[in-house]
Amino acid sequence: MTQLPLQQKAVGWFFQPVALGRVAAMRFLAGAFIWVDWWWYMPWILGHRHVPGELYQPLFIARVLPVFPVPNYWIVVGTLVVLLAATVPMMFGWRPRLFGWIVAAAYFEWMIIAMSYGKVDHGKFAFLLLLFLLPTMPKAKWGDREHLAEHVGWGFNLVQIGVICTYFFAAWAKFRYGGFEWVNSATMTWAIIRRGTEFSTWMLDYPWMLRAVQWGMVSFELLTPIIMFIAAKRLKYAAVAFLYCFHVSVYLAVGISFLPHMVAMACFLPLERVSPRDLVRRLKRGKRVEESAPISIPLNNADSRSPQPHEDLPAT
Repeated sequence: MTQLPLQQKAVGWFFQPVALGRVAAMRFLAGAFIWVDWWWYMPWILGHRHVPGELYQPLFIARVLPVFPVPNYWIVVGTLVVLLAATVPMMFGWRPRLFGWIVAAAYFEWMIIAMSYGKVDHGKFAFLLLLFLLPTMPKAKWGDREHLAEHVGWGFNLVQIGVICTYFFAAWAKFRYGGFEWVNSATMTWAIIRRGTEFSTWMLDYPWMLRAVQWGMVSFELLTPIIMFIAAKRLKYAAVAFLYCFHVSVYLAVGISFLPHMVAMACFLPLERVSPRDLVRRLKRGKRVEESAPISIPLNNADSRSPQPHEDLPAT
């Protein structure tokens, strides 16, 4: 059965081959963030080992799949140990599929432990997708731009869709629970009063500006699906750079960070062009050139000449 032209374009877009070097880079970034996550980004999760089991209210998926026990001291600590132990070989490419599945399962349990006490973060959605899709991808090396795979492109497209859905449904939730009052009221004013920094408190004197920020934020969140269909790579990279700048601005303004989301968003970028070995070689080569470069003495400069003995003698 022959495919229709539109169907061929859709299949070609969804299964566009991607270089394996991007897989190695994303595995390293994902593993590096997990270490940052438990130590700095969300260290409070480990404190749940001391929380009484009566306060545990499992998420919907934990209720549907009755394989998640009530967290206690050993379950919380054991999950963290398994997660960190499996992260190291995955991020350095040693049996990445095996340890990738262990990392995905352990981090999923880690999120169940974190989010089953009343606070649920939507910024981890795309990162969880990334962790569950990386084990489906083959073993890869940094800087590999020669070997391409369609199912790698399929996996990263799913992560990109997860990134875009995080923005789009965040705007949907604003209208669902807050209606148009979310953009027309003092939402940002309240946020800055609670969590403002020296970069944002000055905006309290300009309420019209805060309302414009609210409308602009929701507008660009609703328009983010366009990024998936931008054909020009430079334009797509510029749109992704804008998203990074947006998150940096939010962090500077109210101290809210979307670091895991930003890690997942890196799959938009051509990370296969990055090779740590080449960078080290260039640095070594640059040092050798600097060390071997001869020291030149400008002999033709009159100011640099050493004075001759008769030049300092008075005229007779």
